[in-house]
Amino acid sequence: MAKLPLSFSIQANPIRSAISEGRTEDAKRLAAELLRKGTADRVVQGLAADLLRPPKRQRGRRKSLPRFWFEIGEVFHDLRRDGLSYEDSIEAAAEQFGFSERHVQRAVAFYDDIGPD
Repeated sequence: MAKLPLSFSIQANPIRSAISEGRTEDAKRLAAELLRKGTADRVVQGLAADLLRPPKRQRGRRKSLPRFWFEIGEVFHDLRRDGLSYEDSIEAAAEQFGFSERHVQRAVAFYDDIGPD
């Protein structure tokens, strides 16, 4: 049988569920019960520490998807099917949506990675 990863913990599942549902007080209570019993494993101890002092958020603004990425991707691929070159399709989509060519390139990359094709 394969070894389980160190981050696996049956004790931590109810705590993680409470955290993901926004019930932080329940999560703190569950973690505290396990810590008081002395049966808390490493994962539960880490969750308890994060509940007491959450890790710092990274600096800067969070990355977001380019605006209208799905629509831009569809228009780009329609232009490519009509026979336009890659550069001309990027330029035409950028002009149509009023965004920079780099923005359109990122949107097309997202569309290709996640899109319906």
